[in-house]
Amino acid sequence: MAALLGVVSVPALAVTQSVTASSTDQYWYQNAGLFEIGRISLQYGTNEILDIDTSVRLVDQGWGYESPTENAVYVGLFSGDAELYQIRVAGASHEISTQTYDLASNATDYAQLNAALDQLNWSSYPYVTVRFYTHAVGYLGWELHTSNDSMIVNSVPEPGTYGMLLAGLGLLGACAGRRKRD
Repeated sequence: MAALLGVVSVPALAVTQSVTASSTDQYWYQNAGLFEIGRISLQYGTNEILDIDTSVRLVDQGWGYESPTENAVYVGLFSGDAELYQIRVAGASHEISTQTYDLASNATDYAQLNAALDQLNWSSYPYVTVRFYTHAVGYLGWELHTSNDSMIVNSVPEPGTYGMLLAGLGLLGACAGRRKRD
């Protein structure tokens, strides 16, 4: 029986999902605002996001003023269309740059993102996503261009599912072992 209890406490395996895009182009006069690069859906009952890694090559190529805090790339945790938590992962300036972000290296974002995930009522709001998107400011002369966009998300699904599977396999093994001894 003690061996069975040990099997039940085995943590769930992490799930890795990714989003990539070759490029995005936004102009102040045409398509300012939010533009989704891509999204991943979390498995029902996911209880922790271990890491989010992003990489974006971006530039504000417009002739207007620049603001990397406004003309930027974000990752957001969404329940349906409601954004629960937002992380700015890259900000554009007039100089082209490649910017990376690692959730595991940002303790505040890690804690707050997972706190938002913990507050979810999965039975009422089962459609939860992590979205990767740009936000181009609609000010005169502003633009936002990205290329080589990538986001990798590592999450831990609800452990009970895997725990029950492993417990069932352990129980079958114990029964088979007992049969051989009898």
